[in-house]
Amino acid sequence: MVEQKLEERLKEWFGFDSFRSGQKEPIQSILDKKDTIAILPTGSGKSLIYQYAGYSIPGTILIISPLLSLMDNQVMQLKKTGEKRTAALNSMLSLEERRLIENNIEKYKFLFVSPEMLQSNHFLNLLRTIKIGLFVIDEAHCISQWGQDFRPDYLFLGEVRRRFNNPLTLALTATAPEKVVNDIIAVLHLSKEQTEIHRNNPNRSNIFYKIVDTTARDKDEILLELLTEYPMPGIIYFTSKLQAEKINQFIRLHTSLRVATYHADRTNEDRMTIQKQFLENKLDVICATAAFGMGINKKNIRSVIHYHLPGSLEEYLQETGRAGRDGKQSIATLLYSYSDFSFKNRKNHETALDEQMMKNIYENKNSSLDDLSDSDRAMLQIVQYKKMNKQEAVLFVNNRIEEKTRQLFAMNDFAKTQECKRKIISNYFEHESQEKPFWCCSICNPNQAELLKEMPVTEPMIEKKDASLKNWKEIIKVLFLL
Repeated sequence: MVEQKLEERLKEWFGFDSFRSGQKEPIQSILDKKDTIAILPTGSGKSLIYQYAGYSIPGTILIISPLLSLMDNQVMQLKKTGEKRTAALNSMLSLEERRLIENNIEKYKFLFVSPEMLQSNHFLNLLRTIKIGLFVIDEAHCISQWGQDFRPDYLFLGEVRRRFNNPLTLALTATAPEKVVNDIIAVLHLSKEQTEIHRNNPNRSNIFYKIVDTTARDKDEILLELLTEYPMPGIIYFTSKLQAEKINQFIRLHTSLRVATYHADRTNEDRMTIQKQFLENKLDVICATAAFGMGINKKNIRSVIHYHLPGSLEEYLQETGRAGRDGKQSIATLLYSYSDFSFKNRKNHETALDEQMMKNIYENKNSSLDDLSDSDRAMLQIVQYKKMNKQEAVLFVNNRIEEKTRQLFAMNDFAKTQECKRKIISNYFEHESQEKPFWCCSICNPNQAELLKEMPVTEPMIEKKDASLKNWKEIIKVLFLL
């Protein structure tokens, strides 16, 4: 399809005059009937790739998605555009709702499913009755055993793909170093030579990267200052569910902000309600653990704050990228503490899957698996799926711990190093350093950072660069008026 035709159909189908950076190439690859991996920053419009392809090729677009909330959000967004031929099949549905979708499965153009659904023979046989035009894996980094967001259920997707006679495949993710890309290719049984891989620099020019060293001051006090001045809405990420709840109460006590928590201990119903309230601007701040925000199409998030040090730059980029999806200036703030790094490093090396545990498992001796951490459970599922012997299993566990340690040290270096944060990100993901935006990071803009609290939230302000405004509170007032 010639370039002019691509643009014409983009305007006709979606109302956009031009593609965002990184969208057109994977679309063309799919239209050329090539399996494709697209690695584009969070908020760059990855979902448009399979939507565009869906209107261009026959058959159902089957999208495998890791989170229930993410699926529901994507279905809702499609229906808002007028596309009614869409549904999500997951464990949240009642029996009646599920049967209604299954009985009309051939009528859906976009069908979202959770990976565990694809382990049901009944459902797989049902899918074999329709033509799958495109097999889409969203958040494809979840496939990789080296990724922070690894999902054991993703291990089976290659076998599922084979059962459907290897349909045209699209894998989408925001961050994937070479090791993760190789995992995606291997698990999905793709051809390394024939699969097209499209990468865009993970840096987003409208996000200002700020690092705050909290060594000499109370972290909660600093957080309160930021929340007082930052425009809303915003997300605060935590490693600990307990800490998320504690800070939620702290914010309620000291501010008038509308705040809620989102983590694994909340019920599915609670999480769906909180997400809906946040999308509808009924909440200002979410105190969340890592899962919140994945794929959520909320365009006006102005700030993302990390209360704890993320476990990797991949995780950090996934989460900071949820700010500024509307293209307007936003800020990512990391409250850095060396104690966070040392605690996480110690936790990375704690595993119940030591040599004795593996020996007991392989010799069928009584070993309680109830107290295994989520990370240990994930590793054990990989060991069992790949049918490793005891020696291979021990080596694998040790290698995974080493990889998590390497990722954590890279994240810590990013926070501590007195070097342009964009340059570090580009180097880590093996991209050429891009031209720096005016608002770059707290290393490149130390004076502006101190003066403005890094909150130029409208593009006109960035263009104006008005040096006559000397007080950052005045500037924020002007920005809100704009």
